[in-house]
Amino acid sequence: MNYLYHGSHTKGLKTLEPHKSTHGTYVYATPFRELSVIFSGKDGDDLVYSLFRTSKNEPWKLVERLPHAFETMYEGSSSIYTVEDTTFKDIKTGFAELVSESAVPVVSECELKIVYDELEHLEMEGLIEIYRYPKRPEYIPEDDHDLLEKEIRYAGNPPTRKDFERLLLLHPTLLDKINDYCISKSPEFQKFTKLDILAIFDDFLVRAKNNPSKEYFLKSAKEMIILTFPELAPSLDEKYPD
Repeated sequence: MNYLYHGSHTKGLKTLEPHKSTHGTYVYATPFRELSVIFSGKDGDDLVYSLFRTSKNEPWKLVERLPHAFETMYEGSSSIYTVEDTTFKDIKTGFAELVSESAVPVVSECELKIVYDELEHLEMEGLIEIYRYPKRPEYIPEDDHDLLEKEIRYAGNPPTRKDFERLLLLHPTLLDKINDYCISKSPEFQKFTKLDILAIFDDFLVRAKNNPSKEYFLKSAKEMIILTFPELAPSLDEKYPD
């Protein structure tokens, strides 16, 4: 028997229950404590950060894909839970994770008061490399086309505007690439414009006001839009003042 780690921003758990996710309904855990710390942040997905390594002999690379993303994800506290590996199996999730179909008793809990402080500690220990926006390793393309390729996997055929709204919100520099792809699949596709980005921002802003968990990264989106289209700054400042 060995021990695994599970990171969560929910404290005080005595049992880890399976939850529905991309791969199925599972409890996730990892033999790497540093990964459990990374996964313990608030929200975050492939459009917000990248996590990878090219060899088992190198540290994990944690790449911030948006301004202020890590501030949003890791400014709060979290807990790292230790569990036994008895019921876990490897289903090749793409990360060094194992999954359990059944609930798992907690062996111990370690509370992190500020997750980002722990990440910096792990960085100093050489267990992870943090690339803060806009820095990125050479494996991450400067034009972010890798993010479009990821979204294409989940898009319909033919694609719809809805398929790419959040990608466009967070990465407006991909406007032309999104349009080119969608038109290549459906010549009748109605092109996105920069004014559509404002409308998408409005929509996500309404959702977030009703339920912040619908979109935690509006601050990042606003900055990305202004960096790409400075002329939209007055409208965005009115809608979402800092």
